[in-house]
Amino acid sequence: MANEAAIRPYLRQAYLFGLMMMAVGLTLSPFLMTLAQFWLVLVWLADALVPARHCGLDPQSPKGTGFKPKLSRFWHNKAAVLLVAFYLMHVVGLLWTSDFQYALKDLRVKLPILVLPFVMSGMEPLDRKRFDWVMLVYVLSVFVATLFSFSAYLRHDYEDVREISRFISHIRFCLHIVFCIAIIGNCLFTRRAPLWSKTMQFFLMLWLVYQVFIFESLSGYVILAAVVFVSVVYAFLQWQKGRGWRIAVGFLALVAVAVVALVAVREVKPFLKVDPVDFSTLEKKTALGNDYWHDTVYTPVEDGKYVGLYYCKPEMEAAWSQRSSLPFDGTTANGENLEATIARYLTSKDLRKDAQGMAVLTDEDIRNIEQGVANYNNWKHPGLRARLSSTLFEYNLYRKFNNPNGGSLSQRIEFTRAAFHIIKDHWLFGVGTGDVPLAFRSAYDEIRSPLAEEFRFRAHNQYLSVFIAFGIVGLALFLLMSLFPFLSSRTNRTYLYTVFLCVMLLSMFPEDTLETQAGATMFAFFECFLLFASPKD
Repeated sequence: MANEAAIRPYLRQAYLFGLMMMAVGLTLSPFLMTLAQFWLVLVWLADALVPARHCGLDPQSPKGTGFKPKLSRFWHNKAAVLLVAFYLMHVVGLLWTSDFQYALKDLRVKLPILVLPFVMSGMEPLDRKRFDWVMLVYVLSVFVATLFSFSAYLRHDYEDVREISRFISHIRFCLHIVFCIAIIGNCLFTRRAPLWSKTMQFFLMLWLVYQVFIFESLSGYVILAAVVFVSVVYAFLQWQKGRGWRIAVGFLALVAVAVVALVAVREVKPFLKVDPVDFSTLEKKTALGNDYWHDTVYTPVEDGKYVGLYYCKPEMEAAWSQRSSLPFDGTTANGENLEATIARYLTSKDLRKDAQGMAVLTDEDIRNIEQGVANYNNWKHPGLRARLSSTLFEYNLYRKFNNPNGGSLSQRIEFTRAAFHIIKDHWLFGVGTGDVPLAFRSAYDEIRSPLAEEFRFRAHNQYLSVFIAFGIVGLALFLLMSLFPFLSSRTNRTYLYTVFLCVMLLSMFPEDTLETQAGATMFAFFECFLLFASPKD
């Protein structure tokens, strides 16, 4: 009897270990993410199989062990039921789908949305100490993951700076980084700690902000700004001082927003404003005596400069053939037009597109061009300015030449066009769980999209993806599942859950957050952890 009564503390430790395993796996190991789910299911089963009388509990108590109390806790937890209902909607969607192979893959990817609510709503909430341990392990895991990415960044071991995220996609990784910034900020302002601890937290938060900056993720920048804004509003609403303090905090928030807006305008303006060209003052001949081609109509703008000025193709081609084995009229390693990449790269270095300009390029520059790097400044100094530069170049190319291929923003415009074309014909119940890719393939042909085959992806918008798969009925259930916990109970409106919900809901506009294992697991885990496992004090 004594041995059986001693089992429960071990089960609590096993549950804590499973949560920590998940916290590590979220950013460092997809394998651990999967393993942690199996572990938590086994702990749930073991906890249910221990008789209540051996744990000193009343079998009829809602806190009792056994299957019946656990199932009862799940059934009476509306947030958990809605999460599971959202997953089961995907199962029901099999009734009107034709591509079962993709549908089964989708069900496997979203399995955490079924498993974690069922398991974690049936377990006892953690005490404050254990809850903090899980959060600490999570923050440290994200920090370790940033060390790997920063190491690749320092070595320039990438073609696109967003490739430095080694374990999960850079977009999902940025979500974790932003959420960790909020966690550390919450500790800084609400927890008592020694000065050395506060100092470490402060510098760790600055480090994570810097990591978001170098990833060049527009969605990361926007979500970080939104989290800062939500944090200020939350602090404003929780402020216990007089009206004067609230006015002061509100005024500072407005000043911060104005400063950010002015900085953004200052950064964007050089890319939008191109100085007028007086063709009469332009040189007509190269140093070798060949003719220049000057154009401001049919060539794009790079870093505020016309790519088509001082352009001599014969000299560029001859010089390139002496420096590289790639054919001048071919493509780069990432499939981009090589001639256009060379011209853009020279323009970004403020060099003419002739033999003299080519002679200035270093061996490193040649390797960059071969890999598809089109802008030296964006490669050398990644960050917000570089991301704005590349995004505006892509958008202007799309607007001027109707060419969305390879551009993040312009491609998303085409994704959205195709998505609404599908919704128009399947607005009530959608196309089913597995037929979303098939529907997109047909839609691109029907709208005569200029997107090349290799760029014809899904919506890259979670709300549109749900609408397409399950219609207005499914979208309503999805929004109910997402917003119900926050709107239905004041006890759920903690700072961490508010920020997490903000991060998730915003991330679903530019991305199909739940269509990957990393995104679905992050959403399911923290939705359950912050609602069901957090201390109730």
